[in-house]
Amino acid sequence: MNTSTSRLGRLVPLAGAASALLTAAAYLEIGQNPDSNARVSTITRYYSTHHAHAFAGGIMLMYAAVFFALFGVAVWARIRATTLHPVVAGAALAATAIATVSDLAYASSWYMLGDLGTKHTISPAALQSLHIAVSAGDLPGVAGLGILLLAIAVAGIQAGAFPRFIAWSALVLGILQLAPTPGAFGFLAGLLVLPWMLVAGIAMFWRPGDSAPAAAPWVGRSQAPA
Repeated sequence: MNTSTSRLGRLVPLAGAASALLTAAAYLEIGQNPDSNARVSTITRYYSTHHAHAFAGGIMLMYAAVFFALFGVAVWARIRATTLHPVVAGAALAATAIATVSDLAYASSWYMLGDLGTKHTISPAALQSLHIAVSAGDLPGVAGLGILLLAIAVAGIQAGAFPRFIAWSALVLGILQLAPTPGAFGFLAGLLVLPWMLVAGIAMFWRPGDSAPAAAPWVGRSQAPA
């Protein structure tokens, strides 16, 4: 591996920090929006006035999803380098794919709300349906994120692939993501992931050599002794 490739590989985990910052900026840009059960007239009036904020927020969420995908790949590469069973790395990669696709769809909904907010050819009912979709949250994305966090926890605790404080906090956050936590508590649990990703991305960048395997080597079926 040449020096430039090695340097690029070390920089990739910082995509987690970039994703967290962009997500926070997007929510601040979108701001407070009507509840999902708001009147149709309230929703149409809101997006007619705040369409630019929803549009910009959707674009930022799109880039946040792309950076999240890169962060997930960096996580997968670290786990794959350990002696853990390949299913752990596979789960991390699959979870990243699920969360990324869902996050891109969520970002696209905000983008469309901003784009359609001032178009009089769009029926109020269609705008309301789209608003309800984004207000309902990003359930597949939450599930994917929860699985990714648990894979990080297993790899960090069992194989030392991640710093201990990252692994144990990932375990707590992963359980919170997958547990049924509706309302304000569920929203708070989701927000806590943002500072975690910021810290995790920076920690993976500064400590690239933490993946010292501690688990017993996994022996594939084709390598098993006769």
